[in-house]
Amino acid sequence: MSDDSTLDRTGTHAGAALVDRAKDSGGWKAVVDWIAEHPQHAEGVARFHGGDNRLTAALSVPSVRSGHSIGGIELKDVLGSGAMGVVYRGYDPVLRREVAVKIVRTEQALSPLELARFELEREWVASLGHANIVPVLSSGDADGVPYMVMPLLTGGSLAAWLKSLGPDRQLDPQMAARMVREIALGVHHAHDRGLIHRDLKPANILLDGDRKPMIADFGIARRIDATLTETAAFAGTVPYMAPEQARAEKDLTKAVDIHALGAILFELLTGRTPFAGGDIAEILHRVMDEEAPLVRTCRRDVPADLEAICLMCLEKNPGQRYPSALTLAEDLDRFLMGEAPVARPPGFWDWLRQLSRTKPDKLANESWPVTAWLGLLILLTNIAVYAMVKANSPAIWIWASNLPMGLTEYAVLWWYMLRRFRSVAAVDRHSLIMAVGAIGVFIPMMAIYVPLSISESARSVLPLFPPMLAIIGLCFFILGSTNWSRFFPIGIVLMAAAPLLTLRPEIAPLLYGGLIAGVLWYWSYVSRDSSISR
Repeated sequence: MSDDSTLDRTGTHAGAALVDRAKDSGGWKAVVDWIAEHPQHAEGVARFHGGDNRLTAALSVPSVRSGHSIGGIELKDVLGSGAMGVVYRGYDPVLRREVAVKIVRTEQALSPLELARFELEREWVASLGHANIVPVLSSGDADGVPYMVMPLLTGGSLAAWLKSLGPDRQLDPQMAARMVREIALGVHHAHDRGLIHRDLKPANILLDGDRKPMIADFGIARRIDATLTETAAFAGTVPYMAPEQARAEKDLTKAVDIHALGAILFELLTGRTPFAGGDIAEILHRVMDEEAPLVRTCRRDVPADLEAICLMCLEKNPGQRYPSALTLAEDLDRFLMGEAPVARPPGFWDWLRQLSRTKPDKLANESWPVTAWLGLLILLTNIAVYAMVKANSPAIWIWASNLPMGLTEYAVLWWYMLRRFRSVAAVDRHSLIMAVGAIGVFIPMMAIYVPLSISESARSVLPLFPPMLAIIGLCFFILGSTNWSRFFPIGIVLMAAAPLLTLRPEIAPLLYGGLIAGVLWYWSYVSRDSSISR
């Protein structure tokens, strides 16, 4: 290769190697993206592979590049690039000011759909006028290349600023609240004019010299009243997507932008996205199925009220998020002024409210070890009770075995629910509360049936088992409406078996313990199998 000496080893040579791979695979998109990011090497790559029609057709090396002019604007260095265009620093000689110029690469490098998106972006952004949205100063077409001129913001992007803060990448809570409040006002302006952004993230928030945030890149924005095709529905940046957006639902609402604002607030406070870690598939699973973690588990000094605002934005159900970006901004205002926000820190009533969000057709898949452990504990305890009854031991021995066991179960379940309530799958929450309630009922019922006495026989505990089995059966029957429909017949069987325990009272502890343990183990097996298969 006689032209090899002309190649820049760290630049043009890399592009040439990429073209070689594209020739073998036929995939020219990577070449197009690379040239957009390194336009200074376009001519060298084209020269090195001169005469290759496939390269020319794929790249159509743009006549517009640094040092040229477009629409009377002198182009300087490249500020950034995306899938559809390149943003240049430009100079307007008439107004004598620097500007940012976004240019579509070429008609040959982009599909008609991508060109249409750029045209819509120009049209829609030009229709907006808000202090927190980057405006379009002018636009046009030069030699068939669409472009638009915007103010040059000297503060860079919010993502770049966060990166410059070091490994923690965290803002002061007050500053984070003010930042998201301003972004929310810009989002509300767009929503009020019928647009959903769909790709709000720190990289698309630009800062001026005073670090005022301004929303940019409406490239995948959509009308609120538009029904998307399946292909167009899945668009955005995965860690900031709302669950319905990640599922590629067609009828998206402005609630997807509210969720993204919550993800941005979470990141400003903690230095990470709420569903960070793993590959794209794992993040998508977390976005769709897992509750957002508590902000204060990642950073303790965040005020509880601000955490509540953030978590309300990140609710799985769109109807439980803020009804508008304006109401979010108003709640952030309340926080900044020291007033109580509409969103409160999660408490007991918040747990009860979340019970209504369970999905009846979805099996629990997170707490199967807990149910397996409870089944074993219940069986062993009731085997011990049976042995005490057979030995005609004092009644107080029943208390000595059951009370510590019941309190241990109660404490562990309550701790599990209290500490992990938001991170536990919705289908598990009702189960946890029902288990705590059932154990709580068992202790006062023991007080009714079993005397604290060394003279009374342990047989006094036998009448306790029929009513307790009926109560447990009722609990499973209720779980059938919110957790797993198969609990309906299980609950009916347990309630029907309760009177049968009176026929053979001496073996009631074994029957009771065996039935409950069997149901719990069956539940654990099915739940674990569901978790693995997913």
